[in-house]
Formats: sequence, C-alpha cells, structure tokens
Amino acid sequence: MRENHDELMEVRNLRKWFPVKSGFFKEQKYVKAVEDVSLTIRRGETLGIVGESGCGKSTLARLLLRLLDSTEGEIFFDGQDITRLSGEELRKQRRRMQMVFQDPYASLNPRSRIVDTLSEPFLIHGICSGTEVRRHAAELLEMVGLDTDSLRKYPHEFSGGQRQRICIARALAVRPDLLVCDECVSALDVSIQAQIINLLMDLQKELGLTIIFISHDLRVVQHISSHVAVMYLGGLAEYGTKEKLFENPVHPYTRALLTAVPIADPFLTRKSIRLKGEVPSPIDRPEGCSFCTRCEYAGERCRSIAPSRVYLDPEHYVCCHEAHSLADNREAG
Repeated sequence: MRENHDELMEVRNLRKWFPVKSGFFKEQKYVKAVEDVSLTIRRGETLGIVGESGCGKSTLARLLLRLLDSTEGEIFFDGQDITRLSGEELRKQRRRMQMVFQDPYASLNPRSRIVDTLSEPFLIHGICSGTEVRRHAAELLEMVGLDTDSLRKYPHEFSGGQRQRICIARALAVRPDLLVCDECVSALDVSIQAQIINLLMDLQKELGLTIIFISHDLRVVQHISSHVAVMYLGGLAEYGTKEKLFENPVHPYTRALLTAVPIADPFLTRKSIRLKGEVPSPIDRPEGCSFCTRCEYAGERCRSIAPSRVYLDPEHYVCCHEAHSLADNREAG
C-alpha cells in the first residue's frame, strides 16, 4: 500500500481499449478510448479535465470510479490500488467516491419520490434506518439549497437546476472524499450554471471534498479548478495549475482551445487558432504524436515517435517534442 497524505488519487499509465467487431479473417482492432494517462489528484483540490467531445473525458471518469474496468494501468485511491479490488472491498471504496452525471433528469428515477431517492444510499450502505433516514434526507436537501417540502415530490416537478441539486445531494449522502462531476452544468442555463458551480465550491470548503470537474467550457473550468488536464484523443496533452495553463499554455492544442473561448470585452480582440484537418480515429491512431496530423509544428520525429512528458516546472508538463522551444517562443512573444 502506498502512502502520501497529500495525494488522494494517483493514476499510472491508465488505458482502456474497447474491442471492435471484425470478420473471421480480419485483424482484431480496438477503440483506444483512454491511452497512457498518468496524473495525481491532491486532497481538497479540484482537477478540471477539458477537451473536445469524444476525447475520452467521460471514459476516464468512469475508469477512476471503477464503473469500467481498465485494460492496463493502476489507480491508487488513498494509497490502495483499487484496480485489484472486487466484491465487498470494492463496495466499501465506492462509498468514498461518487459521481454527478450530465443529465439530471436521466439520473433520477421518475417513479420515485425524492425522499426515496435520497434514502437509498443510506439503506444500501447500512448508514442508518427508520426515522433517521428521512431526517438525513431532509438535511441533504437543505445542504444543497432546497426546501424540505420537496421530499414528497417527483423529479418532473423540478427545474433542471433543482434536479441537479438533488443529484448532488444524493452523491453526498454517503459523505464521499471524491466527487466526480461529468459535464454536470452543460445542460443548464448560464445563470443556473453559476449557482451550481458556487454550490460545489461552498460544499468543497464545508465538507473537504476533492473534485474532478469534467467540462468543455474552459471559462467554468478556470473558475472552479486548481489544476487542469487537457485531453486529446484519449491521452493528456498538457497538465498544470490553472494559472500556468491559462496564462502560459504551451501545447498547440491547448492554445487552440483557449483562443476559442469568447472574450467578454467587445474592444479586445485576439488571433484565433484554427486547427487543420479532423481528429484521427481512435481505432487508427497516428504512429507518433496523436496531434501530429493537425499541428503546424509537427516534424518527422513527431510523426514517428510518441512524445513523453516534458516538465517545464514541477507542476506543469506537456506531452510534446517541441515543448521547450514552444515555451521559449511564448515567453519571447
């Protein structure tokens, strides 16, 4: 068992390949949804994960919670490798890791009252029973800013933002250490998004939560995150503190993502970076760097050798052969 009091989760060389059906005489192929991901998540902090649709963000989230089994790699949660757990041992660890999904309506049973939805975690994990269950369910609703009169209502009687608050309350019922939010505000109006984000930040301070926040909205990620990981085609392109990544992005893909974020000031303009070509298929990935087919700086080495991590400082690394030269040019500019 590994021990590091600052780290809640450490991921090493994580891969998830999904087999593709093929003919009898054809070579077996795989969709490489997550490819060689390594990262560290510290206690009480928020890791933002960003990237284009289909880059593997949601698959990675499900791997971290063991909702999917990995093809290769290790996931250490509080020092214990959870990839080797099963049965009762895994169930005990899952109590410490919970998830809030993108669609709050699909996440709730339309035939169950809210009191039954919030009571289920207590009963499954044997936390309490009888009248204590209803009292704890009422406390959860108050914690997320809803009236206790809502306990007898059904999901269709709430707005989208209220339903997401209920999903957050259900996730917090077992007092987890880690909360994974998978695009949990993308289906909500902008004003409601801000309320949910502020709620998550308040709950993090109050309960000491560690949060993994997955989103395609970089403005939201910048607001809530302490560290940010940028994913491309199943792998990590860049990782760093939000200050490093937003103020001094190095990877060409990260730069392109940031220039796509609208500027609120109508008098400010900036040069937009348009990526050429299309995202390669996760079945037939490029031999070298996964981004080489769209990168203006790609050379022969990029097309033949996969890049390893290049650390620009202890908390900022880039998977790019030209990382140092791109960083120097960025600072000179």
